[in-house]
Amino acid sequence: MSGRPLLEVRELRHHFLQESGWLARRKRVVRAVDGVNLSIQPGEVLGLVGESGCGKTTLGRCVLRLVEPTAGEVIFDGQDLLALDTEAMRRVRREMQIVFQDPLSSIDPRFSVEEAVAEPLRTHTNLSRPERREQALTLLEDVGLGEQHLDRYSHELSGGQCQRVALARALALRPRLLVLDEPTSALDVSVQAQIINLLVELKKAYQLTYLFISHDLGVVRYISDRIAVMYLGKLVEVGPTEAVLDSPFHPYTQALLASVPIPEPRSREWHFVLAGAVPSPANPPPGCRFHTRCPSAQPICQEQEPTLHPVSPNRQVACHVEEK
Repeated sequence: MSGRPLLEVRELRHHFLQESGWLARRKRVVRAVDGVNLSIQPGEVLGLVGESGCGKTTLGRCVLRLVEPTAGEVIFDGQDLLALDTEAMRRVRREMQIVFQDPLSSIDPRFSVEEAVAEPLRTHTNLSRPERREQALTLLEDVGLGEQHLDRYSHELSGGQCQRVALARALALRPRLLVLDEPTSALDVSVQAQIINLLVELKKAYQLTYLFISHDLGVVRYISDRIAVMYLGKLVEVGPTEAVLDSPFHPYTQALLASVPIPEPRSREWHFVLAGAVPSPANPPPGCRFHTRCPSAQPICQEQEPTLHPVSPNRQVACHVEEK
């Protein structure tokens, strides 16, 4: 893929201010996202992976300005979203939507399925109620549901059906970008497969671009064109999915792959298990943030932070060992 990216993130940061102590007198900065650069081409699926708490979800929400970034740029189709006022951003939101991890809690329990799916149409269009109902039915059929679901409520649906409703709602305004925040992790394995296959079909039918956030490397391998690996607020490796997962450069990526169960563990190329706990994003280690757990750490890793640099065509890694 070439040409102008649909989405480009430049030095994006989001720092939370955390209060603690008696009367919340102590304050510390939590660097949830700390200088991320990435791009997604039109029609591409970029898988964003990493341990829980590494900043994946926060990054996805910053892209949509559901939380306001502390610094950086988010360029969508050539315009800087962080420079837009409320009204301009409202117009852009038609083209970018999100599907959350928990399908049940993402749907207002007071809304029927019809109301939930048609809510974006009511907010952003002048369609009449019968027209909105007709559109809602078409969207439900596209995600594998039918007319019998229109008047039901979320508590009457299974988890997989709720996620289909959430997908239908996200597609209501024909967006160009979907941020999928672990959309299958709350579902049974058999239902996960159905939803993943549905996402593949919808991408073709609606000509979508995905930022697919997940910790499941098997799912990411199946659906993603490229993969970005995140650790403690920073990207450590980016490249084509098969290349990264079959021949990872960064020790952290190798550790993630080593943690995935396989039928014949002795066939692995990487056998080490990560030692220690993940450092606090409020007090990250100096130099490379992974050096406290890395089996290949060198003295330079404790002193100098590595930058994301090319190591082969379409591959980038942030590692001092790989620079040598």
